Amino acid sequence: MARASGGGAGRGVCRVLGHAAVLCALVGCGEREGLPGEAIRVRVTLGEVGSSPGQFSYPRAMDAQVDESGEWLWVVDKLGRVQKLDAQTGVCAGWWRMPEIVLGKPTGITVGPACGPGLGEGDAGREAVWLADTHYHQILVYDAADVTDGVGGDLGTPREPRVLGRFGSYGEELGQLVYPTDVALLKDAAGRVERVYVSEYGGNDRVTCFDSEFNALFSFGEFGSSATGEQIEFNRPQAIGIDEARRELIVVDACNHRIGRFTLEGELIAWIGSPETAGDGLGQFRYPWGLFLGGDGTALVVEQQGSRVQHVDLGTGESLGVYGRVGYGEGELITPWAVTMVEDRVFVLDSGNNRVIGFEGVSMRAGRVAAKKGRGGGGLMPDGAECASIRAGIDCTRRIGTPGGCPTARAVGSVGSVPPRPGSQSIAGTSVARGGGGTW
Repeated sequence: MARASGGGAGRGVCRVLGHAAVLCALVGCGEREGLPGEAIRVRVTLGEVGSSPGQFSYPRAMDAQVDESGEWLWVVDKLGRVQKLDAQTGVCAGWWRMPEIVLGKPTGITVGPACGPGLGEGDAGREAVWLADTHYHQILVYDAADVTDGVGGDLGTPREPRVLGRFGSYGEELGQLVYPTDVALLKDAAGRVERVYVSEYGGNDRVTCFDSEFNALFSFGEFGSSATGEQIEFNRPQAIGIDEARRELIVVDACNHRIGRFTLEGELIAWIGSPETAGDGLGQFRYPWGLFLGGDGTALVVEQQGSRVQHVDLGTGESLGVYGRVGYGEGELITPWAVTMVEDRVFVLDSGNNRVIGFEGVSMRAGRVAAKKGRGGGGLMPDGAECASIRAGIDCTRRIGTPGGCPTARAVGSVGSVPPRPGSQSIAGTSVARGGGGTW
C-alpha cells in the first residue's frame, strides 16, 4: 500500500527560517540539507501494520534492487517473512517465510550476485538475496528470481525460492558465527563476487572475510570499545558496506555510537563518532543501525534510538543533513532499522511505525541506482570507556545471563524520549506497543 504525501511548502516557513538562522550562525551556510528536529517531507509511504502481503510486523532489514522489471524493496519482518515490494506502490510481488524462526529472525539482507561452491550452471552471478540468519548462526543465499512471477499473482501462498548457498555454524573459531547481522559483497570489474564480509555480535563482535567459495580468510575485531588500530573492538557491528571507489569497508558500530572506516584487509583508517560523544547533535550518533553508501564519499546513517537519518561525509565526519524526528506522525520515526536509496529517493525502514517512508532532497555527487545499502564531530573513543549502552539506559548482555554485550537492548529508562503510542503500555518509563518489539 502506498500513500502519497504533499510537500506542505508553505507550512512552518518561519520555524524553518529560524532553525536555518541558528545553523548558519553555528556551522555556516553551505550545502546543508535537512534540519535537526524537522519531520521528513514524505513523498510516499509504503505498508502498514498487519500480516498480509504488503503489510509489516516490525520490519527489521531492507535492501533495494533495480532490474529490467522495475524498482524493488526487499524487507524482512518479525514474522520471519521476506517480501519483495514495488518501490513505487508498495504492492507485494512475492514473499516467503524463513524455514526456522523460533529462535529469532534475520536482521540483515543484501541483494547481489550469487557465489559459492557447487552452484549449478548459470547460477554463479545470478541475482540473489543474502540473509543474515542471525539466531541460526548462518548466511543463506536465495535465488531472487524464484520469488515472483510478477505483481498481481496469488500472494496468499508463500513462495519457496531455491537456496543457492549457505554457510556458517555456531562458534567462535574462524569461519564460525554467533549472531551475524549483515553481509557486504566485494565485486570485481565484471561484477563477480570476490569476497563476502559478514559482521556479527554476541561476544564474537567482529567482521569475517570469506572468499567466493565461502572459505574464511581472516577476521578482525573483538568485543569492546577500544579506538586504537592495534586493538580493534566493536559493540554490535550492525551494518556493513563496501565503498568500492575507495576500496574501503564501512562498519556501523551500533552500541559504540560510531562508524568505522577500514581497509579491505581490516586495518583501521578512522572512527567517526564515539561513546563519549554520543548524542543528537550534528555529527553525533545515537545507536546508528543502518547504512547506505552513496558512492561519493558520503553515507546515509539511520540512528535507531536517535530516530533520524543523517547524511555524513565519511572523509571529514561532517554532518551534511539530518532527516526526521521521533514520533508517530507523518515524517516521524520510531526505532528505524535501515535506509537505502533508489535513484533520487531515500527509503527509510520506520520499524516502530511498521512502514517504509520515501523522501527526496538528499544531494549526492555520484549517480545511484540502488547502490548497496551498504551501508562529524565525534573523534576517537579512548580505551577503557564503559559501555555507553549502560549509560544511555540500555540493558546490554553479551549472551543470555552474561553482562557486557548487546545482543538485545531492552529499554529500562526513557531512551530516545519516545512518546507513548495509543494502545501501548508504559513500563519503567518507556512505551511498549502491543504486538511489537521482542528480542532483536
